[in-house]
Amino acid sequence: MFRHTIDLKQQIERVLRWEQSSHWRTRDFAHLSNLVFRYTHQRVDAHSLQNFWQSSVVPSPDSLDTLAQFVDYDDWADFCTRNFYGEVAADDETVLLHAPMWEIPIRWVVAICWFSVIASVIIAILLVWKQ
Repeated sequence: MFRHTIDLKQQIERVLRWEQSSHWRTRDFAHLSNLVFRYTHQRVDAHSLQNFWQSSVVPSPDSLDTLAQFVDYDDWADFCTRNFYGEVAADDETVLLHAPMWEIPIRWVVAICWFSVIASVIIAILLVWKQ
């Protein structure tokens, strides 16, 4: 359920196209409450919205239904069903579609770093010597 509530917040934020929700103030939650009422004809208290966003307190089931309707779902159950996160089984064909990751050995990274330090020192010495 926690993942679904995060997704619900993100979808509402996408619909609103406001600044980041971490910058929202009390007036923003009051405005959101009014927008939700205009769209769904159901009230969600601004204080409940603020608690939901800032402290992850899960609102009442009725409020979840209303917020899900605000982002064009039938209700909270419809939202959860259509945003289901299940396990994806990877068979041999799926595994073959993804190329193996190429990894640079750590000793190469260390050697390249030392080489760049030595080259920088040599270039600095040559620049000073030329002047």
